[in-house]
Amino acid sequence: MTYVSATELLLISVCLIANVPGEAGVSKLLDAMAKAKQPEHSFFDTLLGFLPMILIFGFIFFMMRGLGNAAGKQRTAITKIKDSQKSAQVVTFKDVAGAEEAKKELMQIVSYLQNPGRLKRLGGKAPSGVLLIGDPGNGKTLLAKAVAGEAGAEFHEISGSDFVEMFVGVGAARVREFFNKGREKRPAVLFIDEIDAVGRQRGTGVGGGNDEREQTLNQILVEMDGFKDNEGVIIMAATNRPDILDPALTRPGRLGLHILVDAPDKHGRIGILGVHARGKKLAPGLDLETIASNTPGFSGAQLAELMNEGARVADDRIEREIEALVAKGTNKAAAAKMVPELITLEDLDEASDRVQMGPKKEGRAKRMSRLDMLNTAVHELGHAWVSQDMFERDLGGDPVTKITIVPRARALGYTMSMPSGDRYGYTTENMRARIMMAMGGRAAQEVILNTVDTGASNDFKQSWSIAYRMVTEFGMSKLGPISIGEGGGNPFLGRQMASGHQVGPELANQIDAECSRIVGECLTEVKALILRDKECFNKIVDALMIKETILGPEFRQLRNESACAVVLPSKDGNASDPATLPAEPTIVAPEGDAKGPEGDGNVVR
Repeated sequence: MTYVSATELLLISVCLIANVPGEAGVSKLLDAMAKAKQPEHSFFDTLLGFLPMILIFGFIFFMMRGLGNAAGKQRTAITKIKDSQKSAQVVTFKDVAGAEEAKKELMQIVSYLQNPGRLKRLGGKAPSGVLLIGDPGNGKTLLAKAVAGEAGAEFHEISGSDFVEMFVGVGAARVREFFNKGREKRPAVLFIDEIDAVGRQRGTGVGGGNDEREQTLNQILVEMDGFKDNEGVIIMAATNRPDILDPALTRPGRLGLHILVDAPDKHGRIGILGVHARGKKLAPGLDLETIASNTPGFSGAQLAELMNEGARVADDRIEREIEALVAKGTNKAAAAKMVPELITLEDLDEASDRVQMGPKKEGRAKRMSRLDMLNTAVHELGHAWVSQDMFERDLGGDPVTKITIVPRARALGYTMSMPSGDRYGYTTENMRARIMMAMGGRAAQEVILNTVDTGASNDFKQSWSIAYRMVTEFGMSKLGPISIGEGGGNPFLGRQMASGHQVGPELANQIDAECSRIVGECLTEVKALILRDKECFNKIVDALMIKETILGPEFRQLRNESACAVVLPSKDGNASDPATLPAEPTIVAPEGDAKGPEGDGNVVR
């Protein structure tokens, strides 16, 4: 590029004017000046001019690209399923007890996983999915792990709530990844716990369905029985609410095999206690059958906690015994050797009380006034007296196993009774005996102390609940076989808003009158019973005030000594001593609900 200086421009102008006279010279001068002002532009100059715009657009491009990559990484992190660490301990059916029927059904699944082509020779195929149904604590997850352990298969587990996210499409993406993990290495067991969190019926609820959850469920349905091969892969799921699951999920071809995992019976409880007793130092001669007999209605989780709590109770007892010896002057090391480090039957009995009712409040017991203790003793003995009397007269009652006025977490005192074995049905006599036992506390206070207090509120609730079910569900009243039920289901779970059977005012009045009649008759009978045995009753009240806790055999012995026990005829026609009837100290499921074997025990507070 050539630039002309001002001096050179002036000289050129003078020359041009000098050589060309007039307007022609001036014109030439102007042309020369214009050419001098127009510089010559190169490609670099042009590029330099566009450089700021290029930088701005480049910055915007890289920023958008970075945001896109970050969003992609975030989405990948959200949809990714965390790999669960494999446990060093392999769970097999030897580690599962109390569910023999369920294990027998699942053994077919194990055989299929070990030999996927086994059924092909017969032209059949194994079920694609298994739904484990049962109350919490009955071992559904443990059974799923045992299936994988027995078959030597990969075990992948996830909770149904892990599929539910606020971001659109995350649930379906996690479903695809979860099933792909199982297909990568076969045989495999895919276990979805609490599947009701994502598997509820679609299109239900007051405001319609949840679209994102339903899309996740749709993806699960497609993965289970859609376009992909699941040979060598078993899908297992667990729930305690099978009634709210979508029918497409529980149909044959998906979760078509339904296995009930219910509460264990006595034989099952013995097995569960044996599993959880491994590695624990039990006292010689400690019979687990005694513990199993005293814990009807306990789930596997409760029995496991009972054994662990028994070890803690034993540890506290051992420490107290060592401290007592040291206080007497014994060397601590010698005292530790003198106290055997063993779990006793008394430790397990206290552990069962703690599991069901909570720890003792011995300090509160010492601070209670004599009047409060007397009210509690009469109230609890009233429950026990009625139950034991109804048992001895064979009128549907259960033998008493423990009476205590030592407060625990939720009660100032309690009375326990239980049948001699597992019970699977209830007669009218059983139901009325339960109502009479519940009303025994209030009746005893009225007859013995001529007073009432607030301690019977829970007893009334139990009595009316049992009476209402007798009338409206079980047909155990003068109204005959009617079924009212509990009304409509929760509309948010896809159930109807109103009751399926609308009760008219006349029928409602009759139901109330029948419930009132049943409870009233039971209360009248109980008052007459306690009034008849008032003298014997007062003697045992005094013993309970002193000892604070009386176990079943001792209670029957006191009744027998007071000449108030009912003498039962034996099988050979001779009278038998009721004190010899078998019973052991126990704690059983509270509230005494008449639903089936899980409510076999009776705890009245």
